[in-house]
Amino acid sequence: MTALMAREHAALQSYLPDLAAYLDETPLLTLEGRDSGAIGRFREAGGTALTIPKESGGLGASALESVRVQRAIGSRSPSLGAATTMHHLSLATLNEFAQEATDDDRALIKSLVEQRAVVASGFSEGVTGGSVFIPTMTARKKGSSYIVNGSKKPCSLSGSMDLLTASVEVDTGERAIALIPATTPGITVRPFWESWILAGAESDEVHLEDVEIPADLVLLNGADDPDGQHEMTGYLWFGMLVTANYLGAASALLERLLAAGKDDYEGYVRAAADIENAMGAVENIARAVDEGERGQDISVRLLFSRIAIRDALVRASSAAVESLGGIAFIKSSDIGYLTAAVHAFAFHPPSRRSVSESLAKFHAGDEFAFV
Repeated sequence: MTALMAREHAALQSYLPDLAAYLDETPLLTLEGRDSGAIGRFREAGGTALTIPKESGGLGASALESVRVQRAIGSRSPSLGAATTMHHLSLATLNEFAQEATDDDRALIKSLVEQRAVVASGFSEGVTGGSVFIPTMTARKKGSSYIVNGSKKPCSLSGSMDLLTASVEVDTGERAIALIPATTPGITVRPFWESWILAGAESDEVHLEDVEIPADLVLLNGADDPDGQHEMTGYLWFGMLVTANYLGAASALLERLLAAGKDDYEGYVRAAADIENAMGAVENIARAVDEGERGQDISVRLLFSRIAIRDALVRASSAAVESLGGIAFIKSSDIGYLTAAVHAFAFHPPSRRSVSESLAKFHAGDEFAFV
């Protein structure tokens, strides 16, 4: 074991020892396959409860500890890291909402933890330049129920989900979050993800046609999140964890460079400096979240960090591959795979195009808002 990612691997070993052993003993490309079973092993190891407080039956990992765990997972399986990010953002957001809500809401969180339920996230749509907060699904009130229609593509965890949390627009025009059990009639999963890169994240299309759910499973923003705080908290968790995942993928190239013993110290340090500096930025955001900071300012800081880290990871992975050399690239499919996986970080919402104007205007004194 090297000093690189020592804290991260220790965190994974502490919270999820069975998952750590499984990831260490399973080849990268096996883990990244569409039918790898890694998500099932994540569930069996108790990973679904990572971010949930101990008093609610969870493992009680802080945001700081969670990003360290996620970096370790991403270094072994970027697909698993990307997929489970969607679970954690959904469950962490629901938990934060439940702490200010009713006993029934808190009981829901406990039941999800006890069942080791895998929760998929049906929020941001895969549209270039699209908004993270414009729902792609509708919910029409019908008596004591809502009828939900629409689709989410890509939707990670589509093959393993027990519950789908989806952003919907109700017939009054208001946004809401719908909690939809995966076995509800009218839900189908359709093939969508064609690339072999990150195929293990199960990112296919989830299609809903006249799906009926009880009205108490639709959380109206106006009543349950009037200032958008919980919604923005979800994107804090998403941003921290998805960044840590791709930092893990880039770090895996550094691990291979150390193991190769190339003695290209300058090349290694160029790559490692970008990655370690980026991880420090994410950890600072996580510490602020643990201290209770929420809202516009921290969301802006995270978005600026993510934009900078995208470019840093490209530089770092390129430097690492160059130092590893052509023969290593030819002889190991892992190197090409990890390099391609790192580039997928740029595709996660929000796009630079969609938030650049709002970020610049925030620095000029305006309110910040996702668009």
